[in-house]
This record gives sequence, structure tokens and C-alpha cells, in this order.
Amino acid sequence: MTAILSISSCTEEPPVGLFVETLEPLLDTCYLETAAIPEPKNTLVYDITGVRCSNCPKAAEQAKTILDANNGRVSVIALYADIPGLGALTEAWDGFPVLNSVDAQQIIASLGNPGSLPTGCVDQIEVNNNRMVPFTKWSAEVSKRLALPTPVNLEITATYDPSTKAIRVNTKSHFTEVVTDSMDIFVGLTENDIESKQSENRVSSGHVDDYKHEHVLRKLLTGSSGSEIKNTKKCDLLAGTVVEKQFSIIKDDAWKVPAMHAVVWIVSRTTKEVVHVKEVSVK
Repeated sequence: MTAILSISSCTEEPPVGLFVETLEPLLDTCYLETAAIPEPKNTLVYDITGVRCSNCPKAAEQAKTILDANNGRVSVIALYADIPGLGALTEAWDGFPVLNSVDAQQIIASLGNPGSLPTGCVDQIEVNNNRMVPFTKWSAEVSKRLALPTPVNLEITATYDPSTKAIRVNTKSHFTEVVTDSMDIFVGLTENDIESKQSENRVSSGHVDDYKHEHVLRKLLTGSSGSEIKNTKKCDLLAGTVVEKQFSIIKDDAWKVPAMHAVVWIVSRTTKEVVHVKEVSVK
């Protein structure tokens, strides 16, 4: 039988069909059950890119190669943002969809703004004292990260209610061992197959007007600082602790749900490193 450990900042379960656009969880609770068998650790790659960056399609191709080679164990989030000093590479084209977002900008700033594009991060780790990793080195770093264990299993679902235009993401974090520091959980929405103009130095025109942009970050439901999973008397992160959080947001009219994914990742507050990540299609 499942034993209730504690409840923190928990709201009542909303009526069916009612969704609230908020960065606060609809539900935030934790309890204790039998510890699960640890699952393999997945890895998160940020592709920090820009629509006027003529080399950036090469990084996107490298990301796809990594995804194809790792059977669902890698998630990619493409971050388009107004990056200080790089406006010539990131400014949106007139008459084309704007892919830049404040959420992407804040993620990048929290890790150290890059000096050039394309670049990215692998699990937010430091490589040679820098969290920005050239795309040519992503594959090697991903392989190292996939070989590590994770202290938490993730279970997520993502649903869309067309009557309310609300997207709801439910998360369960199952801790399989004792964790001594606090964690933050992040919930993001990405979109594939967004057609927009892209600089490309391998074509004679220098750009592609119908380029397909993949894994574009549309929104962070948790905000750029995440939602804290606390190791306190209210919610000790023991082997067998389960933390449930639920988030919801009203879909922007520009987003196309069939092409959207919910990506959920957990970050150590001590190291800033991603300890696990999963994604599902929004259905």
C-alpha cells in the first residue's frame, strides 16, 4: 500500500476540462512508496541557434544524427533568442515566423551567453570550464552522459483540450536512491516542422525560405528557474519518494499541437547538471 509522506503547496485537483494558465503547479505533492528499479539516464542537448546563422543548419544536422543513434534516450531543445552581441545572427526575418523567445534567452543567460553560433550545451555540464560546447563535440559528450546513472525515474503525460485550448503536462519523479540536495524540475513545450527562413552557406542564394526548424522551444511552463523539488522535512528525497507536479497553459494560436512535444528535465541545484530528461508528444 502506498504511504502518504507529505503534501507541499498542493492545490485541489481542478475539475475536468478546467485548465489555468499559470507558472505555479496545479498539483504539487509528494509521497512514499516502494523504490523502483532505476531506469537508464537520458541526456538533454541545447542547440543554441539563429535564423541568420549560416552554419547553424550543420548543428541541427548533428543533433538529428545524435537523436537517430540513441533510440529515444536523447532530447534536443533548439534555443532561438536575442543573444547580446549576436543580433546579426539571431534577428528574426521580416515576414517570417518569429522563433526567438524570452524563455530561451533566460536559459542561455543562466549558463553563460555564447560568443558565437552555432553552439550548445550537453546536460548543462561544464567542458573545459565552459558550459557552451561546440556542436562537433556534442556526440562525444552525449556518450559520456548516457553511461552515467540517474537517481530518479521520470513519468510524464501531455494532453491538449481543444475546447479550452489548454495543454496540460503531468509529471511524476520517482527517486530510486537518497538525494541530499534539492532539485529543480523544468517543463518545456517544443515544436517541430516550423517553416521559416534560414541562412545557409551551402546553397547559392545564401538562405532557404522554407527551412524546417525542429525542436523549437515555445514555452517553459515552469519559468526559467524551474519548479523546486525540495529535500526538506516536508519532502525528504528518499529511495521511494514520488513527487507529482502538474502544469497547464493556454496554447498560443501559432502553435501546432500535432508537432508539439513536452520535454521534462530535472536539474541538480548544486551542479546545474541535468540528471534526467524525458519527452512525449502532446496529444
